[in-house]
Amino acid sequence: MKSLIFKVSTVLVTVVSVTLMAAALSVYFAHPDATSEMNTLAMLNYDFQQSTGENPMWTVKRRFSVVAADSKERGTVGSYKTAYEAITKSHEDLATQMVGQKTEKGSLKTSVAEQLVKFDASQQQDVQAIGERVAILQAEAEQWQTQVQARSDEAQAISVNTLEVREETAARRTDVLRLRHELEEARTDLFRLNEILRHDTDQLLRVELENQALDQRLQQLQQ
Repeated sequence: MKSLIFKVSTVLVTVVSVTLMAAALSVYFAHPDATSEMNTLAMLNYDFQQSTGENPMWTVKRRFSVVAADSKERGTVGSYKTAYEAITKSHEDLATQMVGQKTEKGSLKTSVAEQLVKFDASQQQDVQAIGERVAILQAEAEQWQTQVQARSDEAQAISVNTLEVREETAARRTDVLRLRHELEEARTDLFRLNEILRHDTDQLLRVELENQALDQRLQQLQQ
């Protein structure tokens, strides 16, 4: 009887041992690896550090803030007893960060929309002011164009008058040169006539002297 009890106990112990070993193996191979989870893409923003000592703690620090306006940039998420708790809190912090990012994006979109409305209103005012300024400048340009055209007509008239004066001056200069040439010819003719007159005067004086001599000779002959 006792041997039967021992045999049954041995079988039960063996079955329980095998069951516990199977459960341990299943837990070992099926439980999530904390180190692998820490190196996933979702946890790249977090730095996990394990302290040494009798009661090691896992400290989680944020490398950078997902929300640009967050003042806790590179802040500490917290310290936890186990790696799984640290990973869980990191996921919760990431979810909070993502919600803040969405809120910030919504606020940013609203702000951008308001700025676009203000910009459109300001742009319309600028376009209206530019149109008015363009109208004023066009009117001034037309006035300047009219004045320039008038000055151009005056300058053209002055140019025509100047050309006429130049032509008249050239004609007067030609007349002066011609008259000067004629004057030189007249002086030459006068000098020639004076020479002829002097020669004729000499001839006349000589003839008168000869006539006087002949008269005296005639009187002598008559006596």
